[in-house]
Amino acid sequence: MTTRNRWSVEWSTPVGRLTVLEPTREEVSAVAAPLVVYYNEPHNQAMMAHESMMTPQEVVEHFARVEADHGRPLLLYLDGRLMGDADLRHVDGKKAECAIMIGDRSQQGKGLGTRFLTMVHALAFGGLGLECVYCSIIPANEPSQRLFKRLGYVRDDSPTARQYADVPDDLTFSLGRKEFTTAHAAELADIRVSERPKR
Repeated sequence: MTTRNRWSVEWSTPVGRLTVLEPTREEVSAVAAPLVVYYNEPHNQAMMAHESMMTPQEVVEHFARVEADHGRPLLLYLDGRLMGDADLRHVDGKKAECAIMIGDRSQQGKGLGTRFLTMVHALAFGGLGLECVYCSIIPANEPSQRLFKRLGYVRDDSPTARQYADVPDDLTFSLGRKEFTTAHAAELADIRVSERPKR
């Protein structure tokens, strides 16, 4: 993972203090073991269309690959406890692809995903200055489809959107900066996006 400015996003909410952190390699290594548990949980694995079990070293390598491909890998915390991860992949000019995982099954479906996804997009459209973000979701992952639609995503089968599909039957969606910032102005007023010191 390279030496560069990284970002953090903070939001105090009724459920606790939420943090989205763009980590260093050392910070990824420190949480690789719990991330492996999340990735290898059977339901999570199926929803992410992963076919093989991951190891802590593979988690570290995954984060490094996302970053090497001009992405922004992110860790998600609730009151200091790791909840999962997200990333803005293939950041290219004014567009990128987004993915997110709330790893703890007991915390899924309780609104955390919506809050964390809002924070990720506060970074995307604010700190990073993107104009459009895309996502690709397998048809069976209906919870993720509902999550992204709640944020404002709409189906998008344009050639630009389809380039993010991993396989032909993936569903692709997109969200523009103006649509997001208008719909979520109230939340954005309470979310703090800041650059971390360069390390």
